[in-house]
Amino acid sequence: MYAIAHAATALAIRRRVPEASLWAVLVGVQAVELIWIVLSLAGVERASIHGGRLALDFLPYSHSVTSGLVVAAAAYAATSATGRSRRVAWALAIAVFSHIVLDVVQHQPDVRLFPAAVGPRLGTGLLDRPWLDLAIELAYCLGCAWLARGRPALYAGLVILNLMNLPTMLQLPAVIEPVAAHPMLLPVLILAQIVITWLFVARFGQRRGQT
Repeated sequence: MYAIAHAATALAIRRRVPEASLWAVLVGVQAVELIWIVLSLAGVERASIHGGRLALDFLPYSHSVTSGLVVAAAAYAATSATGRSRRVAWALAIAVFSHIVLDVVQHQPDVRLFPAAVGPRLGTGLLDRPWLDLAIELAYCLGCAWLARGRPALYAGLVILNLMNLPTMLQLPAVIEPVAAHPMLLPVLILAQIVITWLFVARFGQRRGQT
């Protein structure tokens, strides 16, 4: 899913485990994507353009089910090592693995079971149905905001940020052509999107008195 849906997941997790740091959960839900950004910039993983459409056709190391479980386990161990409770450690592990789950729901079949370019691929192909994708991602974000008892500004911002994804969902030439000409542009743009959604959720996703 797009960055705002992953960031919204942090709201639901934080609602259940309020003692967890919101920023830690926000980083957790995007840990897999941050690994993908690094590997993409290094030329290890890649996206490509087929018939004028963007395809994330080689991301077995960052976006496999096994990789997600390993990163989630590492988050659990690192959190436990700091003396935080098991609830917080589990919250961060779930935050990490939620990224894989949501991407299987949205991606083309490009999420593998193992970090290798072999084996079955998971993904519903929702990405290829942009209007349905928009409706489902928006409903998901608003549901997370409802669970978090969000303020009106949170709901409004979630709607705006989801609508801003529409040009990419529709695979408009204004989005695809620059990426086709400059492949390294995609991970940079996604990193910028992640940071924007982090800042938004950190600003509007907390009720007064939360940190």
